[in-house]
Amino acid sequence: MKRNGEAGFTLISVIMAVLILSIGIMALGRSQAMLVRAQATSASRDVALGVARNYIEEVRSRTAVPTSEGATAVDETGTAVAGGKYQRSLTVTDLGDDLYEATCSVTYPRGQQPVTIITLIYR
Repeated sequence: MKRNGEAGFTLISVIMAVLILSIGIMALGRSQAMLVRAQATSASRDVALGVARNYIEEVRSRTAVPTSEGATAVDETGTAVAGGKYQRSLTVTDLGDDLYEATCSVTYPRGQQPVTIITLIYR
């Protein structure tokens, strides 16, 4: 109820404004958390891609015929360590005529699918 000559906000309008503001701030906080999580996953995926690229190049540079390897725990540099956050595996398929298909897969933390690189090796 307003009196003559008095201007201002009612209690209900102030409560509604605070409610709308708090909903907006909560939405911003949630989107910030999602962005941080997405950035961490992207960084892990980039590291996994680097591990896979480096290992494929190492396999290509070997003089011996490549062979498949099981899952190996590795760190961010691709060095095999117990309890590494990344899992690297190599599958080699003989295509005949000294041609091999090498597939390197690296799983990473919070990753839904592994990073996979496929290359052909001629010996």
